[in-house]
Amino acid sequence: MAVGNVSGDGMQATDGVVDPWALLDRLPELIAVIDAAGLVRYVNRRLCEAMGYVEDQLVGSNIFDYVHPDDLAYMAWSWETRQSRPGEVGMRVHARGRNADGSWRPVEIVGLSLLDDARVGAMVMTMRDLDDGAALADSPARLRSMIDRTSDVVILLDADGNIVFANRRLTSHFGHDNDRVVGRPLDVILDPADAPAARSWLDELVAAGDRAATRARLRVRDPGGGVHQVEWHGTNQIDDPLIGGIIASGRDISALVAMESQVQAQTEQLAHAATHDPLTGLVNRSAFIDACAAQIAARRAATDPGDVVVLFCDLDRFKAVNDTHGHDVGDRVLEVVAARLQACVRAVDVVGRYGGDEFTVLLGDGASPSTVTSLVARVRARIDEPITVDGIDADVGVTVGVARAGVATAEVDAVLRAADQAMYAAKRRR
Repeated sequence: MAVGNVSGDGMQATDGVVDPWALLDRLPELIAVIDAAGLVRYVNRRLCEAMGYVEDQLVGSNIFDYVHPDDLAYMAWSWETRQSRPGEVGMRVHARGRNADGSWRPVEIVGLSLLDDARVGAMVMTMRDLDDGAALADSPARLRSMIDRTSDVVILLDADGNIVFANRRLTSHFGHDNDRVVGRPLDVILDPADAPAARSWLDELVAAGDRAATRARLRVRDPGGGVHQVEWHGTNQIDDPLIGGIIASGRDISALVAMESQVQAQTEQLAHAATHDPLTGLVNRSAFIDACAAQIAARRAATDPGDVVVLFCDLDRFKAVNDTHGHDVGDRVLEVVAARLQACVRAVDVVGRYGGDEFTVLLGDGASPSTVTSLVARVRARIDEPITVDGIDADVGVTVGVARAGVATAEVDAVLRAADQAMYAAKRRR
C-alpha cells in the first residue's frame, strides 16, 4: 500500500490511496493506540494539541501515568474488560486525563480491542472532551450529594461485613453518627437478635459472586433503643474496582410491618371467630365436625386405626337457671362449665360447644373403654360441683352419652347421632 505524505496544509494521497495516519491526525477526536502492556504506540495530532504534549513525550510511556489517581482503579478494570473481549467496542468510560500543564481534563473514552488482530495488535482508545454538565454529572461531589439525599439508607460494606461508607440518611433517620460506625461491623446498627441473620445474608452475597443481589429484613436499633423494621437490598460489587464492596440499601418499613401485623391479627381473629364459640372459646359445632372428620381420615391410613370415640354432654337443670336468674347468669354458668370440661380432658382431646347447653368431646386417640369410663365419671363429678356466679348458686349437673365406632366404617354424622341418642338414653335412666 502506498503511503501518503502529510503536511501542515492538508492531506495528500499517493496513487489515490489515503494515508490512514494522516486521516487519524485530522479527526476531531483524541485518539491513542496502546499495546498490551499499556504503552502508548501512537497519538493523533488532535490529542497532542488539546492536551499540550509533543508526540515524543507520549509515545513509549504508560497510558496509566496520565490517569487521575481517583480514576485509576476504574480505568484498570475497564482496560482488563476490553482485553478479554477482542473486537468489541467497549462502554463509554468517564475519566480524567492529565494535561501537559498538570491540569485534569474530563474525557469520555471508548476502547476497541484489536490485540488479536495481527495487523494492529493494540487497543484503540477514542476520547472526546466532556462538557461541564457531563463532567459535573460524574463528579464525586455530585454523586455523594445525590446519595445523601436519597430516602433510603445506603451503606458500603467490605467483604467482611464492615461499614466502609454510610450516607447521611443513617444519621438523619436512625440517629447513628457515621464517624462511630464506619470501620465497624454492620451488627453495630442492628438489633442483636438479627445479627446471625445478617451474617448469613452477607455470607450468601459474598459466596454468590459478582453482582449477585438478595433481600433481607433486618431490624435497625437506634441509639435511643428504638427498633426499626428495615428491608435491605444487597448487591455484591466486590470485584468492581470503583466500589470494591457490597452495596446495602435499606428502607424503613416499620409502618408497613405494623400494618401487616394488624392485618395478620385481624385475619387470625376472623379465623378464630369462624371456628370457635364466642362465649366459651371452645370450638363450635362446625369445627368440631371437621375435627371428627379429620381424625377419621387420618387414622384410616394408620396400621391399627382403632375406634373413634365421642362424648355428648347435656346440662341438667340449666333451663331453670336461665328462667330464674336470667341469661347473663346462664352465660356465666356456661363459661364455668366449659372451663371445667376443658380441665377434665387431655391435650389430644377436643372439647366443643355443640349448641345451647350441649357440649361434645372427641377423644384424640380412640381411648380404651376403661379410659372413657374414667373420663365420664370425672366430667360428671366436676360439673356437679357447686357453681356460684355473682353470689348466686347455680345447681346444674350433666348427662353424658358415649359413642364408639370403628374408624374403618365410621361416618361423622352417624357417630354424633349415636352419641346424642346415648345421652338421651342416659337421661331416661336417671
